[in-house]
Amino acid sequence: MSQAPRPKFFCEACGAEVRQKDKICPNCGKFFASVKCPSCGFTGDSPMFRDGCPSCGYAVFAPGDGRPRADKKKRRGGTDPLPAWMYALSLLLLALLIAFIVIRQ
Repeated sequence: MSQAPRPKFFCEACGAEVRQKDKICPNCGKFFASVKCPSCGFTGDSPMFRDGCPSCGYAVFAPGDGRPRADKKKRRGGTDPLPAWMYALSLLLLALLIAFIVIRQ
């Protein structure tokens, strides 16, 4: 039984191929905070992209593995690219802004 092909990852800055777990591009030194799908723009942690983009299914596989270079399969659902704390912080800042405006009047 053969293993499923693994998607390939590339640096967004220089285009060099990088390993999935790399945090810094060995070619140009760019720091990776997250992975971004070149097809739909979805961003998230690299484990989410283990089988391709969790939003649109896009993945680039190694040549000769029997799969097309750009495999776009539609998947239902998806995850929110922003963490929950970002929403909480936004709401807190909005509440502080409203309170500041009300106090000044």
